Amino acid sequence: SSGINAEWPLRPGDKLIAHTEKITEFGEAELFCFHLSKVTRYDRKLGIMQFIGTFDEQYTRLLSQVKAVKEVSYSIKDSARLKKVLEVILALGNYMNSGRKGIAAGFKIQSLSRVSETHSGDYKVTLLHYIVKTIHASMPELVGFTMEFSHLDEAKKVALKDLVDDIQEMKKNLDTVLDERDKQRDNFVIFSFYNRAQRKVKRLGEQTRQMLEGYEAVCKAFGENPKRIEPQEFFKFFSDFFCQFEKVEKELNEAATKKKNKPAHLTKEASRNLINEAMV
Repeated sequence: SSGINAEWPLRPGDKLIAHTEKITEFGEAELFCFHLSKVTRYDRKLGIMQFIGTFDEQYTRLLSQVKAVKEVSYSIKDSARLKKVLEVILALGNYMNSGRKGIAAGFKIQSLSRVSETHSGDYKVTLLHYIVKTIHASMPELVGFTMEFSHLDEAKKVALKDLVDDIQEMKKNLDTVLDERDKQRDNFVIFSFYNRAQRKVKRLGEQTRQMLEGYEAVCKAFGENPKRIEPQEFFKFFSDFFCQFEKVEKELNEAATKKKNKPAHLTKEASRNLINEAMV
């Protein structure tokens, strides 16, 4: 986004200033542009007007993104149920690879996608099917763990560098408003806006600090460098895994319901007995 002090491309009155002697011949539109161009700090004041007009919308958008990344970072890092699910995956992975490799102490989050890509010999089920069945049968307390991360969809769309740059730009613009307020001490609009916006930007700054700390912590917990991986990539690994997990749950539930509602197959002897009883 352009800062408040950026040059505005359109200054229609500039050319008119060179023809001041013909001011009596100017029409209404020309007079307006002429007088507007003589306003001191014209570009800056227009920029401040635009900033004031769009501030609340920008603030709401930025704060929403910051809170989404912060809350998902801490949710993933501190989730006891997710930790248990990942332990199940690690244990099964070690069991499957026991003949070829040593015991692994962990795995990269990129490996989560392989859980749904590892098929049985007949390609009818995947490793994820087995994991879901195991959890539902032996660890019912873990069922529904994917519902813990309500802000994940928003967090996985955030480009952290762009977000931080936009927040810094907002702070810089507010400093310009402060400077203009000191030049126009009787301007109530700028005075009241600055006081209100300054409190919001201070809150945004604190939330941003917590977000960066949380994102760094969750990245390091999973062996990733927060400076080399964006939330768009990091959180997508979890989002894709959760979607696949829920998809397999749905498939297994539908299969179980279908099996439960399927009429029992009658043997020939049982069929004859039913016919004989009906004929009595």
